[in-house]
Amino acid sequence: MSGALERISHIKRLALDEHINAFTGTAAKPQPVSHRTIRTAFFDQNVELPLRVSETDIGVVLDRHGCDVFTVDVNNERLDEEALAIALFIVECVNEAAGFSGEKLNA
Repeated sequence: MSGALERISHIKRLALDEHINAFTGTAAKPQPVSHRTIRTAFFDQNVELPLRVSETDIGVVLDRHGCDVFTVDVNNERLDEEALAIALFIVECVNEAAGFSGEKLNA
């Protein structure tokens, strides 16, 4: 598990600089990050999990309510299949870390 995920359990509602500092620090003892902690960290950024990929826009990742979270390859430098695969990999990793398994990933 990366140092960033180890530190996520210590994040509350912090200012932007404090969030960045929390992710760049190294934990003395690695601790497992709970599903609840991951969900809360995203919720604090107004993102409700699980994430999913858009069926209409290649590489666009949406939250539970269909709001854009991010777009893979906004400059269109990759093949659509590559952008979609990257988006799916990220969605799978985030959803798994947050305790969602077997969720439908498409909008």
